Amino acid sequence: MSADPLTVVEMLTRRLQLVQEISAVQSRNLLNRQHSGGAEFEVQGIEQEIAATGGSHDLTKALADARERFQMANTEMAECDTLCAELEQRLEELDGLIAAGR
Repeated sequence: MSADPLTVVEMLTRRLQLVQEISAVQSRNLLNRQHSGGAEFEVQGIEQEIAATGGSHDLTKALADARERFQMANTEMAECDTLCAELEQRLEELDGLIAAGR
């Protein structure tokens, strides 16, 4: 026995779920952008302080930590971008099914 085709209500429910997933990923990405910007600002400040004072072990450690946070936020942004593109593709495919009246 083959599976019944999705009803319009089921397709619209799936569409809503996809839109909610996209929204959640975009929200997470905005937070990552804020973290990235904050870490980048911190890196610049520490680099300026090192240039002005000659640096110290504490400043070097703080710089490494800030660079790590910056890199992590950028990595997470890339992951969110990839996931969002995949979800948007699924949404387009579902919209095509809905438009075709399936």
